[in-house]
Formats: sequence, structure tokens, C-alpha cells
Amino acid sequence: MCQRTRTSCERDQSMIDTKKRVYVYFNLHKKVWSVRQSGKVVDHTWDIMLKDCRFLVSKAGQEKVRREKKKNVHAGVSGYIVDNIPEDNIYSEAHLTYNPYKYNGFVAINDPYEIVTWSDYAHMECKDGTTSVWAVWWDLLRKMG
Repeated sequence: MCQRTRTSCERDQSMIDTKKRVYVYFNLHKKVWSVRQSGKVVDHTWDIMLKDCRFLVSKAGQEKVRREKKKNVHAGVSGYIVDNIPEDNIYSEAHLTYNPYKYNGFVAINDPYEIVTWSDYAHMECKDGTTSVWAVWWDLLRKMG
């Protein structure tokens, strides 16, 4: 698993309301993650962590990619920005991928048959033009006990 603390691209917090959700997607032109909030791109980063995550894919956007064989922004992760992921209650984690030509949503690399739609946390990195997306789920029984 990747390191779960912010390591690069410190964010200008004045541009981001941490009480509101952001939508994060990979920017194919800049080769970084774009962070959108309230319809406006507020940041670009190589490394970001979110909580209360939703893995979203626009079906219309996906169909357009498949039809035109040209990528567009239609998939990303929605959540609240955090500085780290608490290690003490992790129940499970999965390295995710999304390929609009192969899958209908985000899937675990080691189990591409089940679509992942949510996680407690997500850590997204990109280095040398390649992306890494990790989903992390908490152990609720240990957390409550």
C-alpha cells in the first residue's frame, strides 16, 4: 500500500472549502489530478486523500468514449479532502483501476468483476503519467468497540 500522508503538492487551502465535497479526476493533458469544487477546478495535484468516497462514472460519458474512441472526463472520485488516513481501524484496502473500454466502473485490480462504488477513504497518486488509486474501508466493529 502507498504511504498515507500528504507528500507533495501542498494545497492552497484558501481555494478549497474542506466542508464541501470535491470531485477528483485525472487530467489527461496535465498528467495530474484535477480537483473540482462547486463546478470550478480549484487545484491540480500529484497526491490527494479523500474520505467518504464515491467512485463515479457517467454512463453517457462512458458511452461517448466507447463510441468515439476518444477519452473525456466522465469518471472520478467524490469526497472530502483529508491530510491522512487513520491506520488504526483499517479493515480492507484495494488498488483500483478504471478503463472505459473494459469496465463499467472502478474495479479492484486483483478482482475486476465487482464494481467499487464507495469507500471510507481513498488515496490517489500519479507519478510519471501513471495513476494509482487505493480504496480503504474501516473496520466498524473495532471502531465502535
